[in-house]
Amino acid sequence: MPQRDFILDLGKLMVGIAWIDGQLHQAELNALKELMFVLPDISGEEWMQLELYMTHPVTDAERQTLLERVLSSMRSSKDQQLVLQTLSRLVGGGETPQSSEAVFFEQIRQDIEGRRTGFLLHLSGPLRRTLRRNASRYQGDSLREDRMEDFIRNTIYFQLTLEMQQQGHPLTLTETEARKICLAAGLMAHVAWVDNHVCHREREAMRLGLEQLWGVPADEAQMITDMSHARIMHGLDLVRLTRGFCTYTTMEERRAFLRCLFAIANAAEQTSHAEIEAIRHIATALELPHREFIDAKLTIPRHERGGL
Repeated sequence: MPQRDFILDLGKLMVGIAWIDGQLHQAELNALKELMFVLPDISGEEWMQLELYMTHPVTDAERQTLLERVLSSMRSSKDQQLVLQTLSRLVGGGETPQSSEAVFFEQIRQDIEGRRTGFLLHLSGPLRRTLRRNASRYQGDSLREDRMEDFIRNTIYFQLTLEMQQQGHPLTLTETEARKICLAAGLMAHVAWVDNHVCHREREAMRLGLEQLWGVPADEAQMITDMSHARIMHGLDLVRLTRGFCTYTTMEERRAFLRCLFAIANAAEQTSHAEIEAIRHIATALELPHREFIDAKLTIPRHERGGL
């Protein structure tokens, strides 16, 4: 398994290459952030480090340093394969002819194996073309300033509205309700992902929770559940999720939501100690008294609470 620093440096290098012409327009920045999701298991804290490189142009010296760090950190064929797979997902497909794409990846492979700096030259053009192509999806209303905040603070909402826009179908939910529900879905996914796995029963409990608590239509509830499941594997910022959820909810809604979290945790056999502690942390962040946490926990039969 590649080291975390290596994966993070690879992401920083991709951002640095995107800045190679000294410009990164808002639409391109949004497209770059979406592309960065291909990096494996990026946490909320690591995502903030990537954002730091997105705020201001990356200099040639910084780019060179990042390149040297990536090249020097590749200690195995698995590391090299990770780089090639990541690049394939970043710049593959689109309008590039397959023959040209094959030439590109052969150049990159030779650069990697030979630890050559041609890597920057060979990658910059295809990556910039990919950003421009993907940025076209963010034209019009999607270029409003709040799209950046949505991406950072409520990623699932950002993805949901983008998906619905691409499908040409408006959400049945109001904007406020959609924002709140997407934050809730992120917190649900956090609890379900405590053991680094989300089973089909937990996903079903998440979908039912969205339908029953807020009356989300079944198809939209399924879409939001699927998006939150996919996004939690790349990391979500729990602090931002809980702060945002507090902003959009009443105390009564939070009480009901706490019971929903326990139902999700209990959907797959027993509610584990780790899941209970995760919900305890969320309850505290949602400014709920400890008594509310206990009452919610007691909605799960004792024999299904791991003896707690």
